[in-house]
Amino acid sequence: MNNSHSKNIKVLSTYCDPILRLSPVMMLTLFEEIADEHAMELDIDGPTLRKRDKAYWVVRQVRLELNDVIRDHDDITVKTWPAEANGFRCGRSYQIFKQNQDEPAVRAFAEWVLIDSETKKIRLANSIKSPDIQYIKERAVETPLRRFKNIFTEDDFVYERVVRPCEIDVSHHTNNVKYCAMLLDSFSVKELEDMIIKELEIYYEAESHEGETLRIYRKATENGWQFMIKRGDSVVTMAFIGV
Repeated sequence: MNNSHSKNIKVLSTYCDPILRLSPVMMLTLFEEIADEHAMELDIDGPTLRKRDKAYWVVRQVRLELNDVIRDHDDITVKTWPAEANGFRCGRSYQIFKQNQDEPAVRAFAEWVLIDSETKKIRLANSIKSPDIQYIKERAVETPLRRFKNIFTEDDFVYERVVRPCEIDVSHHTNNVKYCAMLLDSFSVKELEDMIIKELEIYYEAESHEGETLRIYRKATENGWQFMIKRGDSVVTMAFIGV
């Protein structure tokens, strides 16, 4: 069975930031879309799992490494492949190639977990019917995923916002891509235009839901910024943007 999936895309201006660079939010959206397409090929997509196995996928952590700028009207190829499941963890790699380039402009790796749709608890990856495929051992990103620590005080608070209905996905929690937009919204347009992001990593600790108030914190580090998103006293998301 096919162990990788790719598709060709024309970058549109709606995918881009104000200076017409493919935005990190859209990169994560493309990764989410192509993972879903591949899962449909493998018969482990969300609707199938919910009906057959009473389960669904969520991203636990994702790391992006940006090696080249992708711009409006670039022709790109997005590629993904899964790693063999290990206990509760499932890995999936992603790459984005610009036309006629051998090295990827963007590399990414995500750790996914399986959630029981009734108990909302993490399940073993082998608790569902899975396809017989030859797994690709190569990872798109060799850098280990970060272990985030809470280094924040109230002096690092930037802003707060309420989760709106259009941010909720099929699992009835805030879609993971929306948190990336929340991080970037802590900057001004001018700051984002001047910024060249080299790496982005997001760790999802807990869910948030419609109507909940989230507080966004940001602290400058030697080579970027670390972020925290809280709901009350609970940490929802930790993240890092490197420049």
